[in-house]
Parts: sequence; C-alpha cells; structure tokens
Amino acid sequence: MLKELREIVQRVTASSDLHEAMSELTQQTRQVMLADCCSIYLRREEEPFYLLAATDGLAPEAVGLARIPLGEGIVGLVGEKEELINLADARHHPSFKYLPEAHEDEFRSFLGAPIIHQRKTLGVLVVQQKQVRLFEEGEESFLVTLAAQLATVIAHAEAKGNLKSRNWKGMLKGLAGSPGVAIGKAWVWRPRVELGRVRLRRADDKPVQHQRLDKVLQQVEEELDSMALRFKEASSADSIAVFEVYQYILKDPVFIGLIRDEIDQGWTAGSAVKRVCEQQIACFSGMSDLYLRERAADIRDLGQRLLTRLIHEDEGPLSLSEPMVLVADEISATLIAEIPRNKLRAIVSAKGSINSHAAILARAMGIPAVMGIDHSFELLEDRLMVVDGYTGELLIEPPDSVLKEYHRVIAEEVQMDELFATVRSEASHTLDQVQISLLLNAGLSADADIAMNDTADGVGLFRTEIPFMMRDRFPSELEQVHSYRRVLTSYVGKPVCMRTLDVGGDKQLPYFPIVEENPFLGWRGIRLTLDHPEIFLVQLKAMLRASIGLDNLSIMLPMVGSLEEVRVARRLLDRAWREVSAETAGEQGIIRYPSLGVMIEVPSLLYQLAELAPLVDFWSVGTNDLTQYLLAVDRNNGRVADIYDSLHPAVLRALQQIIDTARQHARPVSICGELAGDPIGVLVLMAMGYRRFSMNNSNIMRIKYIVRQSRIDELQKLLQEALSHRHTGAFKGIFGRYLEERGLGGLLRAGL
Repeated sequence: MLKELREIVQRVTASSDLHEAMSELTQQTRQVMLADCCSIYLRREEEPFYLLAATDGLAPEAVGLARIPLGEGIVGLVGEKEELINLADARHHPSFKYLPEAHEDEFRSFLGAPIIHQRKTLGVLVVQQKQVRLFEEGEESFLVTLAAQLATVIAHAEAKGNLKSRNWKGMLKGLAGSPGVAIGKAWVWRPRVELGRVRLRRADDKPVQHQRLDKVLQQVEEELDSMALRFKEASSADSIAVFEVYQYILKDPVFIGLIRDEIDQGWTAGSAVKRVCEQQIACFSGMSDLYLRERAADIRDLGQRLLTRLIHEDEGPLSLSEPMVLVADEISATLIAEIPRNKLRAIVSAKGSINSHAAILARAMGIPAVMGIDHSFELLEDRLMVVDGYTGELLIEPPDSVLKEYHRVIAEEVQMDELFATVRSEASHTLDQVQISLLLNAGLSADADIAMNDTADGVGLFRTEIPFMMRDRFPSELEQVHSYRRVLTSYVGKPVCMRTLDVGGDKQLPYFPIVEENPFLGWRGIRLTLDHPEIFLVQLKAMLRASIGLDNLSIMLPMVGSLEEVRVARRLLDRAWREVSAETAGEQGIIRYPSLGVMIEVPSLLYQLAELAPLVDFWSVGTNDLTQYLLAVDRNNGRVADIYDSLHPAVLRALQQIIDTARQHARPVSICGELAGDPIGVLVLMAMGYRRFSMNNSNIMRIKYIVRQSRIDELQKLLQEALSHRHTGAFKGIFGRYLEERGLGGLLRAGL
C-alpha cells in the first residue's frame, strides 16, 4: 500500500483548498482500503463538538451538519484518548452514538485515528465497513499515516484562513518582532513592482542603459538620505543605522559593478538589476543564520525600489487619512520610512523575523511588530485588530471586554516608558551598590547606532561577518581596517569586543560556497578560519591596525569546542601583533595587545573550563546557541520551538557552572544571548553572580531600570527558593513577583 499512500499524500498536499483535499482523501482512502465508508470529523477551536467535514459513504447532506459532542461517541473517544481505536462491531461498544442524519445504519466495523498537530487534536479520520471484522495491522498503520499527513494540511489551512470566512474573528499566532501593544485597522500594502514578476529583456543601447541606471541610483540615494533625515529629525537616531545598510549596498562598487556587467552583456538596466538582486537574494536566503538571512529582504526591497524608478515614475508619497496597522507579505525599512510616524501604529508581516530591518526599526521607533503571520492578508483589509508585540499574537475583531483590557495595557506601557527614560544617563548599579555593565550586541552600522546611545557601557559583541557577505571576494586588510576603525573610534573610553569571522556552512560567502547536510554542526566559526590562517591573519591584523592609539579592543573567538583551537588562535594573534607592531613602529600611537576571549556556546567547553582559563582573558556566554545545543532544539523550528527554554534546569546548571569556574580562576565573564535582555532572565543571572550583560539596543533602558530597582542579596535568596522547586515555572513565578512588587508587572508580558 506504500505506492497508494504516496499518491494520496501527494494529491492531498498539492490541493489548494482544504475541503477539496479532504474530499479527495476520503474517496481515495475508501478505494485503496476497500472500505465501505471513509469520513473526516473536525473540531474547530473552542467548539464543543466534532463536525462531519467530509465523507465518502455517509449521507452527503450530513456534511457540515452532523455533530458529535466532545466526550461522546466512539469518535469522541478517539479524540479524548488520542489513540487509534479498532472495533469489529462498533454497535456493541458502550460509547457508540448513532447519527441518524448520516445514514450509517449499515456500518459495523470501525477504525478511527486521531488527527493531531503539535499535541493538539484537530479531528478524527474514520473508515467503516458493513461486515463485522477487525481491521488488520497494515490498515491501522495506513490510516495513522494518513491522519498525520492530514493534520499538517488542516493546520496549514487554518493558518492561511481557508477555514475562516470574511466575518471570522479570532487570534493568529506569529513571532514577537517588537514589544508593545497597538490597536487599529489593518491597511494591507502591496508592492508597486515585484522583483519576481519583472520580465527579462535585452537591449542594444548599452550607453543609454548605463545612463538610466545612473539616474535611478541618484534618485534612490536621495530618497534614502531623506528617509534617514526624517528619522533623525523625529529623534529616532538609533534607527538611522538601518538606512546605512541600504546606502552601503547602493554605493558598494562590487554590487553596482555586477549590475553594470549585466548591462554590458546586453541586458536592459531593469533586467540587470533583477538578475543581480535575485542572485544576491538566493545567496542570503540559503543561510541558516537569521540575521544574515534577513539581508535578502534588504536586497529585494532595494531592487524593487530601483525597478520602480526604472519601469515607471514613482507615484509619490503614501497618503493615509487615519492611523493604521501596516500589514504586508514583507515589510521593508524604506516602506516604514514612507509612512508618517503619526499614522503608523504597528506592523504585521508574513515574512521576516526579529532580525529583519523592519523589526529593528520598529523596536527603535517603539512600534509593536508581529512577524511570520501565515494568513490570507486580503481577508484582513480594514479589520480592527490588536497587535501584541510581546506574545506575537494578532487578535482580529476582538470583543469589547478584550479591547478594554488592551487599552489599559497601552496606558500602562506609556507610563513605563516614561519611567525607563528617567535612568537613561544614570549609572548602572543595584540598590546595594553592585556595579552592572550593560553592553550592546551590534552588527553592520552599529557604530552609528551605539555612538548616539549613552545608556550603553560599550559593545559586548560586534559581528564582523557582514562586510564579508556583501562582496564578491574577501575584503582586503585595508578595507577591514576602515570598517573596524569607525567602530572603535566611536567608543573611545568604552570597551569594544569584536568577534572574529563567523561564517561557514550556515552562513555562506557568495564567493566561498560550502555545502553541508548539517551546517549548524559543520565547518564554521573558528573551525573554518583556523583551516584558512591566511584569512584569519588578515582579519586579526586589520583589527590591530584599527586599534592604533586606542585602548578599547578585545577579540572573541566563535564556535570554540577544544583547547587546541584556542592555542592555535593565540599563536596566530601573537604573530599578527608582532608583525603589525613592527610595521607601524614609526607611526603615532601604540598597539596594545588585545584581550582574547571565547564564546561559550558549544557544550564541550563546559567540561574544559578549568583548563581553558589560563589560555584566555575572558569568556562570553552565547545563551542562544548554548541552549539550542544543550536541549537539541532549533528555536526557529515551529514544531519544537515551544520546548526551547533558557530557564531549563540543564541550561541553568551550565550557567551556574560557568560563573562559578570563572570566579575560581578570576576570569571576567559576560552574557551576550537574548537571556541578558529578558527581565526575568537578567534577575536570575545577577543572582547567580553575572555582572556583565550584552543585549540588543532596545532592551538596554528597561534592563538598566530593573537593575537599579534590585538588590543582589534579595535575588540570591529568590534563586535558592526557585531551585528548591521541581518545575521550571517556579523561576518565572518567583522572579515575576519580584518585578510586580516594584511596579514592573507590565514587563512580565515580555519576560514570560
């Protein structure tokens, strides 16, 4: 039956309509299993019954009408027990319930399998026969497999809105992109020019095509300058860094050179832009690293902006009469910039993640954002919705009682933001005078971002790989020097920790492709750079040259799993320092030998900390990857993301072991994962003994306020209390009450 099973699955999954798919499945299953009847019963959320949704064998008019209350009938028993039931004669079973409207009088044998998706019972798949007999083991396996496949189809259809009418009210679940809550009507945006729909055309007037390209490059550059200026005037200076990425791409001689090469090969300017952008998008889209994968959206947006100018005249600024919630398949930073700030309440997108520039801008502007909503957006046009940027929930046409509660939350948030602003320039220490360092996790253009942020104490993690990604070759030493110098000079007197190149199987360079089946466990980070010392040495030398006359550079090694990797890296750093020192002996300023540290993200290091201590100057814990590796959970995989827990006992024990060993060997240690920016997470970490935290810019102000409202001695007592409980929820409950007692209960929406 394997061939027939495969054919049924292919037909069902290929169908674009759920009801059509279910009808196809019942017909094909009945034929293959030689059954007299096949039916599907579905349960919609919060409805107390199973509804006959499709059948081949029962009365067709019963579809959509016949109901089996929860807990009743054999169908209800299958759903309740969440297991297959095989009966030779269903009428003799005590749970048998007769459905007269379905005309099932003739059927005796019963085989039912639950339709379950992510621990949620969606319905029951049933086959019946007139003769009295038990179904065979092979038939049981066949039906269970079909039910599992059908569960995925149903879940996807529900998410896409195929089960919902235009009058549907309820909740959609996505990813929390930017904290906050907003209420407003949906305004669904569609791009004027879509990259994928532009047809390729050739031209024999190459000079004219180059002139057209020059013209639009200047026009788009002026647009970007205007957008950045608008944000600067609106006191959203942190967000200007986002537009630097666009300007960087637009002025990149390699990127523009590739477009000109396409024109020289006979393509029109528009076709050349399309071809190069799609190549770049394909490169970035294939990366597992979310931050880098989101750069594909930047390329697409810039390409579509250039094409809009090339294909037809710009239609001018967007005109909106009232504030709204921006809803789109993909939202770019430039689209957000086109909308007047007083007209934008929140953003909702199908594509994108917390690392997209839309999410980054939303956080900088204080606008709630929910990403990754899988839905038919045309059904949302002009619908009233609540956007919950803490939970990633989108509520469509909520009742008045729910609206009233969210209005209260919004008012509370305004008060909390005003509260956090009072500590912007204050020192970061606890009530019992324990000094805490709050640093920034930064990427491309972070120098502009942090230089204007006096709340941060420096940069705890500067990602250096982005400039490598934006070229068709490895950047030269001089190019890297210019990039790193900008960062270091922005923070004179403040520490800047630069992570060495972290690329590999999951973050491929377009000019250095690596194909691996499991890139997260592959050739990446320090493994790659040590195999190519010529690349590693150039980067180390560039960092050292950039630090001349300064005293704020430290260097961190990613993806370290063994002591030998550290020893080899140290020898290469020694060599780079000697060579650069000799080459620059006649220049003003000295090159201080930088501190060298490692990222603790590979679990094997947990068992080598004592031996590691003499080899390095500091440690930094990447809680995101460490948690994923310890729990074997990909937090970006929706099927298992709910078991990703930074407060899991195994993770907490590892974190405690790290800080205890660091104290024993007098090694500074910091946290640079998302746990550092979590209200409850930072309290737990301070109780353990951590004093240095590196986080996203949007979290620094509120974490500083929390720090200034806390006492280490009190937190230590709470930690002991939480450890005495057996369930992980104790940490959230105990430390959550600590926040509530200080009037910070509103933060629990983000922290929990």
